[in-house]
Amino acid sequence: VKVSLSKDDKGYNVTGDERIEPDKVLPRVTSILNVIDKPALRTWAMDQALAYIKEQTSGHPVVGSLLLDNILENAPNAHRKKRDTAANYGTEAHALLQYLCIDSEIAIPDKFLPVVTAWNKWMAESGLRIIDTEVAMYYHNNIAFAGTADLIAVDSDGYPVIVDYKTGAHIYREAALQMGAYSMALAYCNNSYQFFSYEQIEQTRAIVIRLPKEEGELPEIKEVADIMKHQAAFTHACKLRQWMSSRDKWVRKPRAVRG
Repeated sequence: VKVSLSKDDKGYNVTGDERIEPDKVLPRVTSILNVIDKPALRTWAMDQALAYIKEQTSGHPVVGSLLLDNILENAPNAHRKKRDTAANYGTEAHALLQYLCIDSEIAIPDKFLPVVTAWNKWMAESGLRIIDTEVAMYYHNNIAFAGTADLIAVDSDGYPVIVDYKTGAHIYREAALQMGAYSMALAYCNNSYQFFSYEQIEQTRAIVIRLPKEEGELPEIKEVADIMKHQAAFTHACKLRQWMSSRDKWVRKPRAVRG
């Protein structure tokens, strides 16, 4: 079975599983989580717009109307530029950590030294044994979704551990739902491969670690509690997304017949 991103990167295609149509696109876990309101992100976006205005007007005793119009036109997009810059950093950091799992001798750019240092220290103390990185998984049973876990490992008791590493400012609450989804996908795919026993899957753990960008900053580590509760909540998010995109919300009135 092959799980890969669709051409538009908006979902995943699964080939080799006769239960799923070859051309069907399974939604991404992160896309499904967009149904959850994120007020903190709205506040952050407004802060970025205000910061942009302040930066552009600083040192100008008099701001002309043309300059002001230009500043106000670009201010609403300030957060997108900041977001894209952070996203690019995160993508590169993810790729670097993946390569390090394969070859620990590769060169590390200076800007990623805090990330790698914190990661290596945590891994050395965690007692985890890495099985694979960037593992694409899917779920298709009443609801359907797919996603890529940053890392799958086993702990000292032999239980599977799903690890997600982030480089943003915070670990947001939605990350717990994301890990709940990944644990559902791992169990679903394991039914076909039987890589883990049923007992091991029942004890699956999920850990989110936020790695620092600055030297001396400590990583933030959170393990998901009661993962089955988060699986149930994610299932509701899937169903809410299905409802939002459905077209059968209202009774269709028959068209009037003209004489």
